[in-house]
Amino acid sequence: MALKTHATIIDDVQDMLGQNTTDFTDPLLTKTIEQALAKFSKFSPLIAKAILATTDGSKKLNITAIKNLLWIHGLEYKVDKTPTSFTKFTEDYRNMLSMELQTAPADTDSGIDANEAIDASEIGIDVTPTAATAIPVGTIIRFDNELMYVSATGTTLTVVRGYLQTTATTHDTGTSIYIPELAYLYCAKIHKVPAVTDLAGAVDLPASSYTAGVRTIHIDNMGSTDLLEEDWTFTIASDGTGTVYRLTKDTTLANNEGDITFEPGLAEDVADGVVVTFDNSTLELRLEPLFINLVAALAAFSNPMKLMIQVNEAGARLPITMGEWANRQMNLIMPELEAEARKYQKPTPNST
Repeated sequence: MALKTHATIIDDVQDMLGQNTTDFTDPLLTKTIEQALAKFSKFSPLIAKAILATTDGSKKLNITAIKNLLWIHGLEYKVDKTPTSFTKFTEDYRNMLSMELQTAPADTDSGIDANEAIDASEIGIDVTPTAATAIPVGTIIRFDNELMYVSATGTTLTVVRGYLQTTATTHDTGTSIYIPELAYLYCAKIHKVPAVTDLAGAVDLPASSYTAGVRTIHIDNMGSTDLLEEDWTFTIASDGTGTVYRLTKDTTLANNEGDITFEPGLAEDVADGVVVTFDNSTLELRLEPLFINLVAALAAFSNPMKLMIQVNEAGARLPITMGEWANRQMNLIMPELEAEARKYQKPTPNST
């Protein structure tokens, strides 16, 4: 896990630039960190798994809803096999993928039907017969064209409506429940360094616990109106598996609390009041110094004629312009970034 927070990265960069907080203010460096994340991630991205439901009879996947996407690093279909089953694909105009398959995916009829008419907001759906075996917790189901995520099962399904960017709508009594095949996309994305100061909260729920497999929970004790961004990562104090969870959608808190949706589902049951801690960043610990050097170099380029003092190998203090210093830094940084890019078997991105 990364050690540096957004604030300590700013402090380190200001120290590197001569403890200059006048020319290199916190707001300026906040913008520079965002620029550095975009540049850095082209060479060493965050690899995040996106879960998509396939469409019955279609080999195409819609990827328009995936945020901060740089490229698709891999496609797993059929999922959760040993060994992992990766599938070739072609990308169509950066909004669709075509899977290179002989047979298109097909939905499975669960044998379970709605036992009531369903309005667009209902999250407890009576079904017949009991779905406890056919639709376990964590299943993604399809009602007509709407996808739902199942967080509790039995004769009543507790669901997240309008799942995976589908639209919650009404459904008739007797509507059959289908289970779509899933595809996992391993996405190269832009890293995240949360700028909020409060990175710890707590599970908040009226019942005794959230059960394993659930992917949406309510938390409180955070910043009053903070924006928690997709791809932030967090851990749960009571989780003995050490699972690192990743937000799959943005959440804007209200009155220090809100619902968060994440992947994977809970590894264990989680009780009320358990501490939830968001990571300082998604960067690997070994890459933090390289990233901080990049932020400093980009910041220095913003004031190229400003003089700074550099100590040479003999210990002499010599004046140098920020532009000259930044160029020297980039000459050291770029070979390391290019070496990182080769690990992802992608062409080295354009360095401009």
